[in-house]
Amino acid sequence: MESKFLKDKVVYLKPIPRSSGMVKDPKHIAYFKMEGAFDMYPLKIDEKTLKYINPFSSEEEMKFFSEVLGEDLNPYKTNNTFWQKYFVRIVKTPELMNVGKKFDLSDVHDALAYKVLLTWKGEIIDNADEVNKYPTARYVFVDEKYEENKATEELEEIFKIGTYYGELKTSDKKMREFINVYYINKPNRISIPEDFTTKSLIMELDKIIKKDKDGFINTYEDPDFKTKAFIAKAIDKGAIKKLGVATYAIEGVASEYTFNELLAQIKEWAKTKTEPIYAKMIAIVNNN
Repeated sequence: MESKFLKDKVVYLKPIPRSSGMVKDPKHIAYFKMEGAFDMYPLKIDEKTLKYINPFSSEEEMKFFSEVLGEDLNPYKTNNTFWQKYFVRIVKTPELMNVGKKFDLSDVHDALAYKVLLTWKGEIIDNADEVNKYPTARYVFVDEKYEENKATEELEEIFKIGTYYGELKTSDKKMREFINVYYINKPNRISIPEDFTTKSLIMELDKIIKKDKDGFINTYEDPDFKTKAFIAKAIDKGAIKKLGVATYAIEGVASEYTFNELLAQIKEWAKTKTEPIYAKMIAIVNNN
């Protein structure tokens, strides 16, 4: 059935087992819950108003589902017999644990069940990448191609890291500059001295990759990398002074800057290179 309220999309509701209590083995029959045990989810009632939570995004959408199902789905109707009897049943089976419960959002019944389950916010979530943000979540909706897309993204990430890592390792200068830029705006900023050994530089790169893959990639791809590298050198040479956690001063300028303001100022001066203070900074930075 074609409608703007139905989507040509398949999602799977998957349990979020958490290792706790006495059952910690994922293969155990009682992991998550006993085999054959189930959860029943009616349309959720708001704890404050004690009224049903409206699963529909508009009056038009509610009217569509009501007409197709031949029922009055108005959640605000007093003593609505449909919602008093309606629930979604999730049974623990090997298929549920391994694949999840399938919902075809082009099917009106599955689409309604999906909307009802999403009224259980905090217990049922709709973003597999945010599972760790909801410690009480029990189920998550996963797109049909999520695992495939995730695997592709992970391969791309591995490829990027390997490529960037290999490029940086060709030069001590490149590694030193990269590490200084990575740490430049962090509270625990470190500055890599000129005499840092190749082995130490590689170890520092490895440490960054292990603890912050996204940060490693973002630093390498940063469009402002060259400007930040210049600022890092200027700080080390004393042309820029770090006054606090996030405050900077330029020699010869009365104003103080946040890091973003400092970055914008240097980029502006770099357009023409006619500012005397900037010219002096360049001389200081290039003076070995």
